Amino acid sequence: MAWGVWALLAPLIVGIDRWLPLSREAIFKRFLVHIPLSLFFTALNLYSDALITSLINSRLRPVPTPYDVIRDSLGGMFQARFVVYWVVLFAYITLDYASHLKEREIRTAELEHLVSEARLGVLRAKLHPHFLFNTLNTISAHVEREPRTARRLLEHLGELLRLSLTHAEDQEIPLAQEVAFIERYLELQKARLDDRLEAVVRVDADVLDAMVPTFILQPLVENAIRHGTAPRLEQGQVEVRAWRTNGQLHLSVRDDGPGLPPGWDPKVSAGIGISNTRERLRHLYGDKKQKFEISSDVGKGVRVDLSLPFHDSHDFDLAL
Repeated sequence: MAWGVWALLAPLIVGIDRWLPLSREAIFKRFLVHIPLSLFFTALNLYSDALITSLINSRLRPVPTPYDVIRDSLGGMFQARFVVYWVVLFAYITLDYASHLKEREIRTAELEHLVSEARLGVLRAKLHPHFLFNTLNTISAHVEREPRTARRLLEHLGELLRLSLTHAEDQEIPLAQEVAFIERYLELQKARLDDRLEAVVRVDADVLDAMVPTFILQPLVENAIRHGTAPRLEQGQVEVRAWRTNGQLHLSVRDDGPGLPPGWDPKVSAGIGISNTRERLRHLYGDKKQKFEISSDVGKGVRVDLSLPFHDSHDFDLAL
């Protein structure tokens, strides 16, 4: 009878463990939480077993009280049932942890593939003949008139390419380095668009050390310029912001262009850059710890908001 009761209680034990607000990797903490639970479920098993037995044999023995059952079982039965609880729990946590490791290996492999695609995409964007042609053409236009400007743009281009290659293999980098990359990219775009682009970068000082996915902002800024500023004759603005609230890092890229067309669906209409960014966030931080939202008002531009767990380079070093 006792094993039948354990079979009924096992799904409840597993459900409580899954409900606990603890990481599946925090095995020691999970065991600590289960100490009082094991006492409760052992007592519940003993009383349920005694109650069922009493109801089956109601003519032979009266219905026991929980106090009587616990008192009578302290001679050894309670300890034996207590051990059974931990055997059940240990078997479940072992299988769950093995499943989690396998799932993480799969997610890591998928993430490496996505990062590889992002790296190649960024390098293609920076080394693409069209991009280089436009940039070098802009620089050449300043060589005779404004040699200092031409020299500064060449330095920006060289630094941009250096940063692309230096961090091409990294999954995450400090936000300060990501911002440095974006600022140089924006300087080149401003020169190419003849100052029709106004770029605003506002990053709170306390988030500069935050770790972010490599090149996470570049495709968002590129889209804002391509669709919000480049098609217009008048000056347009692209704003990049970063701040921190309640343990979350928030990143925002906004333009003041025409906005998204009516009926625009991110699941259907989003390009490779947006889709890749969304997938990288999901694989890095899961579905619940990150957000990726695109909002737009007609004639008021497009805003892309990202939210991900805040962790700085110090936390990253400790994890290693």
